Amino acid sequence: MKLRYRLGELAGRKLSAFIRRHFPYQSAAAARRAVWRRAERRGYRPDESEAVHPHVIGNANVDRPSKAGELRIVRENGVGTLCGADGKPIQLRGMSTHGLHWYPAIVNDHAFEALASDWEANVIRLTMYVGENGYASDPEASLQRVLAGIELAIANDLYVIVDWHVHLPGDPNAELYKGARDFFAEISGRYPNNKHLIYELANEPNSNAPGIPNNAAGWRAVKAYAEPLVEMLRASGNDNLIIVGSPNWSQRPDLAANDPILNLNTGLPDANTAYALHFYAGTHQPSYGSGNRQNVMCNARYALKRGVVLFVTEWGTSIASGQKGTYLQMSDAWLDFLNRHQISWVNWSLTNKNEASAVFKPYELGRKEGVLLDPGPERRWELAELTVSGEYVRARMKGIRYEPIDRTLRESYTTALWSFDKGTAEVLPSRDVGMNGRIAISNDNGALKLSREATSEEGADCNYRAEVRLSPGSPEDRPDIRGAERLTLDVLVASPTTVGIAALLQSAEPVGSSPANAVQVGPSEFVKQPDGAYKARLAITKDDAPGLAIVAEEGTGGILSELVLFVGAAQAEWVALDNIAVTGSRAVVDRPVSHAPLGRPSLPADFANSTRGGWDWDAESGIRTSLEIQYADGHKTISWEAAYPDVKPYDGWASAARLVLGGINAARGGNRYVFMELYLKPVRAGRGHIAVHLAFAPPELNYWAQAAESCNIALERLSQGEKTADGLYLYKLAFDLDKIGDGKKLAPDTVLRDLIVIVADVDCDFIGRMYMSNVRFGHAEAPAIAI
Repeated sequence: MKLRYRLGELAGRKLSAFIRRHFPYQSAAAARRAVWRRAERRGYRPDESEAVHPHVIGNANVDRPSKAGELRIVRENGVGTLCGADGKPIQLRGMSTHGLHWYPAIVNDHAFEALASDWEANVIRLTMYVGENGYASDPEASLQRVLAGIELAIANDLYVIVDWHVHLPGDPNAELYKGARDFFAEISGRYPNNKHLIYELANEPNSNAPGIPNNAAGWRAVKAYAEPLVEMLRASGNDNLIIVGSPNWSQRPDLAANDPILNLNTGLPDANTAYALHFYAGTHQPSYGSGNRQNVMCNARYALKRGVVLFVTEWGTSIASGQKGTYLQMSDAWLDFLNRHQISWVNWSLTNKNEASAVFKPYELGRKEGVLLDPGPERRWELAELTVSGEYVRARMKGIRYEPIDRTLRESYTTALWSFDKGTAEVLPSRDVGMNGRIAISNDNGALKLSREATSEEGADCNYRAEVRLSPGSPEDRPDIRGAERLTLDVLVASPTTVGIAALLQSAEPVGSSPANAVQVGPSEFVKQPDGAYKARLAITKDDAPGLAIVAEEGTGGILSELVLFVGAAQAEWVALDNIAVTGSRAVVDRPVSHAPLGRPSLPADFANSTRGGWDWDAESGIRTSLEIQYADGHKTISWEAAYPDVKPYDGWASAARLVLGGINAARGGNRYVFMELYLKPVRAGRGHIAVHLAFAPPELNYWAQAAESCNIALERLSQGEKTADGLYLYKLAFDLDKIGDGKKLAPDTVLRDLIVIVADVDCDFIGRMYMSNVRFGHAEAPAIAI
């Protein structure tokens, strides 16, 4: 459900009450059919895919360290196989964390136990980024996170991959990675020859500067880095499995197969070294040959033929960027190949980041709170808390059939059917079924009163029954009750007694289903009212009234044309009915957000032509409200409604408004700064900071370069800021392009490709509207807020 609200109505309310939506996930038959229909339209049926790819079912060789012991590679007839201590083949299946410095909350006992027990994993990969503010920036904190993860893996009987995450830059020999020897010496010294540990020496060697080429020379650079580390580990008595990456983001194990890692002590190929293989199902197509060096599966088949052991330490159901998808049919083909050849695999990743490859639902304003990485004392995540990727991977890890749950967003609702405040015009003539005299229908104080008329029978008791038929006045007034689960109504009597009611519901098409039960309310359930009558609330379920289930089926029109109530009472002169309603939950109509026209990307961005000038929400934005062109301080701006959650996701950027000017393909030239104006119109703002960040996507700098310094707006000092004539708070922001994070440099001719503005939450309570304008390059620093 997209946001549909007016911020002016929110003053004084808690944000949690404003943004929280509870959408229960229910698996009605129609919803199940809808799931399969959607799957079929996308060319995927799990049952058919499992027939074509039989090796996605079963996990017979997925053993734990307590049973399999230390891992070793066994070679027989030129084929290498990963085995346990007893020489029996073993396959490892598990999950990789995302960067531990970004998502450290995953390192908790509840999560590790959930993976081991509910997901039936036998391995976890601890991803320790070296660059990108990781180990190289804070070695001690990074080391402690890895050590904590190792302890939890051992405690939960999991193998654990210690991942030295070579990513940016791409050459593992780069100066940034000089701490590798000390790091692995530290870990192996603390856990000498421990059967749980696996060492991954270089995640993804690649061409990002300073990088390595995608050829034999690139592989020789990886070997030059890895072989001294292998020698160090073996010389210190650590015979653990070692995994080494290969060029082109670990997609060239064929190069390693031609020139394997040597044990420098013996001069022979190291006996317990495997080679990493990485793929993303939406990018890397399956293949049945081994001759195409541009195809990752071909490279894997080539390597297997030459006897090396492969280990997929990272794969995703998305495209290689982590976005788009999920590509489940291609994932099935890949997993069938891996399982058939006993290749161990680890999925990317254990995060609630807003990307398709993440296994937990991310935060999204007004739709999702973001699933906690600690599942709590239950030690399991509900399937509804997982993304499609997470649900799929969990099933494939367990080796069971993948049966997708209904992921339709639903909302609870109540629809009033009849209140009788306007008389009894909607009541059709009642049938003459009085047991002891006729039943008269009248409107008494806004309720439908059913009275027993006088009878000439002597000795007659006060028991009676009545059948009353209710129908909307015209076909266009007939209510939509799709998703209804209960029919509720107020029952009024003169004095407490027992009343029973059965219901028959009809739609335009005959339902043909009689009531199953008459639901009763007894004397103790009636409460005396100010006018002296007694009232009780009665609820009829779909089990009581099968017609309700039929008419409310979401796959039908769901239009109620007539309701027949069979009313019985003991010792009553009359019974009155009021406030007849249905309650239930139904699929949310996800109306698209209406934005101002997109326009063409351009700088400076002044929005004078009433288009967005190419600005749009970034794929990972936690806020996706309507982007509008509105006036602020007398000129046009791009504007959006924003609110930050009371319960914060760990990643402050998860709830951020992230706007991207895509395809700008500009360069800074001789400019030193990017300037912009940001206006705030708060409904609530009194705590924390709003941090505004600026980033670019230059291809030659691996598509990410971020201004090292953010502009921080302290909400506690909001009243001290500059205020415009129209009552907005104005902040003039400046970002220094000579100060770029991670030691990167933006040369005058560096093509920036995209410009990204991140308006992030730093423990703040902002609710309101934001306006941005006049985004531009500049030579001299303009007045700006303190940084």
